[in-house]
Formats: sequence, C-alpha cells, structure tokens
Amino acid sequence: MNNNLEKLLKSRTAVSVFLVILIVISLQSVVKSTATRISLNIDSNTEEMEESFTAFVSIPNGASAATISNILKNASLVDSAITFEIYIRNEGYADRLRAGNYEIESGLSYESLVNVLLIGPPLKTYEITIVEGLWLKEIIESISIQTGYDYISLVNTLTSGSVTSPYLEDNEYSKFNNWEGLLFPETYRFSVDADGKEIFQTLANQLELVMLSIKNSRNVPDWVNNEYDMFIVASLVETEALLDEDRPLVSSVIRNRIEDGMPLQIDATILYSLGERKTQVLLKDLQVESEYNTYQNKGLPPTPISNFGRESLEAVFDNLETSFIYYLLTNKNGDMTFTDDYNEFLNLKSKAKEEGVIP
Repeated sequence: MNNNLEKLLKSRTAVSVFLVILIVISLQSVVKSTATRISLNIDSNTEEMEESFTAFVSIPNGASAATISNILKNASLVDSAITFEIYIRNEGYADRLRAGNYEIESGLSYESLVNVLLIGPPLKTYEITIVEGLWLKEIIESISIQTGYDYISLVNTLTSGSVTSPYLEDNEYSKFNNWEGLLFPETYRFSVDADGKEIFQTLANQLELVMLSIKNSRNVPDWVNNEYDMFIVASLVETEALLDEDRPLVSSVIRNRIEDGMPLQIDATILYSLGERKTQVLLKDLQVESEYNTYQNKGLPPTPISNFGRESLEAVFDNLETSFIYYLLTNKNGDMTFTDDYNEFLNLKSKAKEEGVIP
C-alpha cells in the first residue's frame, strides 16, 4: 500500500513539473511575441516621426504674427500656432518676418524656422541675352520669347515714358524708332518678377554706363556732332564688320566719306529701310524711298540702324585716320580689304564673287 502511494505521488510530481515547464515555455513565447510586436510598433512610429518633407508656404505682405503662425501650423511646420506666435512675439520677431514664397524643410526648431523667415525667400532669377546687331523690333521679339511677355505690351511699355534715356528728350520716347540703338546688347540677370519697364531700363542704363566708361579714357572724335551720332556710326560699324580688328577701319571709311561729301552707300541701311533680312541687296532695292537709304541720301541716317557692342563703339572713339573710302568682304572667314582706289575695289569685288565670298 505504501509503495503504491509513493509511486502515485512521484507520478503526480513529475506531471506537475512538466506542466510548470510547459507553462513557463508558453509564457516566454507569448512575452517574446508581444515584445516583438511592441518593438515593431515603436520602430514604425519612429520611422513615421522621423520622415521629413518639404512644405511650400506663401507669406503675404503685411501678414500678422498670428497669420504667419497659422500658415506654418497648417503646413505642419510647427506643432502649435499659439506657441509659435508667443515665441516670435517674445523674441521681438513679430514685425520682422519677410513675405514671400518659401520652400521649408520640416523638423526645424523655432529658432531655425525664424531665421529662414528673417532672411526671406531665395531670390529666383533668370537670364536674358541680347545679341549685337539686332534691330529694335528684333530685340523686343527676343525679350518676348525669353520672358513670355506680349510683344505689343512691351512696345507700349517702351514708348510710354516710364523708361528713360539721357540720349532722348522728354517728348522723343513715344516714337518707337527713336529707341533704336539705345538698348545695349549683353547677358542680363533679372528676378522672376521683373517687368518690361525694369528690363528696358536696365538695357538703357547699361548703354550709358558703357559710354561713360569709354569716355573716361578717350576723347569724343571731333568729326561727329554729338554722342548720339556716335551711336549711329557704331551701329553702322556693327552691321558691316565681322571682325573686331576691322571695326576701326570701317569707322574711318565712314568718316572719310562724310568729310568728302560722298554718300555712305551701306547695304545694311537698305535692308533696314526694307525691314527685311536677306543676303543680297538688289539694284531695285536701292530705289527704296527712305531717309535711311544711304545710297540716295548723304550723311548719317537719322537714327542707329541696330544695337551695337562695346567694340563697335570703341572703334568710333579710336578715330583712326586713313585714306580708305572703300571696303569689301574678301574672305569667308570675315576678313575685309580696304582701299582708296575705285578700280582696285572693282577688281576685289569681281574676285570675291568668283570665290563665292559675296553673292
């Protein structure tokens, strides 16, 4: 009897130990699984919290501290509009934050966010390039293409009187052709909100600056009446010479023809009169009725016939003295030959045609 009881107790003890072990193992599995899920949730929440973004916000002119704070709160850049408003008021920034369009990274401290708003949005700019030798209408067409501004609106802006030039009298700005040659060719950088007035005024101012810089080291030639006449000559030089080294020589030919009472006979003035770009001037073209026709009229045309670069203007200031009264393109590379002998000129012209240099 006692032996049987002892065996039963030992059997129950073994079962109890086994059950305890099984329970412990089960609990460990549950705890481990729960811990894993908690860990995953924490990691997931951490990733969500650390995920950054860029907010696009627009601060209007005259916006109050409360308005700015609400804008930032709606963009999820601050956690509390009231807290941020209190912060900028206490720090004395309420009236110093700048209006504009911003791209702001998330996660910035209040201090860093305020620094962004104190500096203001980055100035976005673009470039406009105006090349040499363009007619005024071509300049405006180029500006229209590069900016998207309407051509007619640009013309109206230029002739409205809002754009000024020291080379025009008060009542001369309204005539379109009077602006010919007064907008300097160069590459300019403008802010994205620059309007036609700002663009034109910048181009007009640049011509004045270039002129003043050249005058600081050179004398105005005595064979031109005034600075405006220099612009006219420079425009003729620009259209006739392809190479910089030939520009002073072309200017000397213009000077000699004027002083000798000869018509300038410059084909570029015929093309300007026709308002047409083409490679060859025909005999019938020389009959065009225009004050710009330098085959029919002696002296300079009434205005420049294009814009011109600094090199062409400097060529007039060079005031080179020569006896040349003829020039001709004699090389496809742009080289010109100059002479004071008409027969030599005719021979050069015949040879240039044979070689295909000129039509």
